[in-house]
Amino acid sequence: MNKLNSILLGILVLCAWSVVTSQHVSRQLYSNLEREQKSAKQLEVEYGQLLLEQSTWGAHALIEKTATVRLGMQTPDQRQVQVVTPVGGT
Repeated sequence: MNKLNSILLGILVLCAWSVVTSQHVSRQLYSNLEREQKSAKQLEVEYGQLLLEQSTWGAHALIEKTATVRLGMQTPDQRQVQVVTPVGGT
């Protein structure tokens, strides 16, 4: 009977150890998940800001102003515009 009790005690200790270990791993994984979700939210905010900046830089008025002021470009007159069609095109 003593030997059986010792075996059962050993099994009980192993089971308890595995429960403690699995809970610890679970808490670590949950902590990592929360950290990554926070990082994902920050990246989404940054992505939104970058999209806004891209739309600002790509605005037609800004491009036209930059071309006029910095490069000295201007819109041509209708008489200066030539439309070229490809050979065999309509």
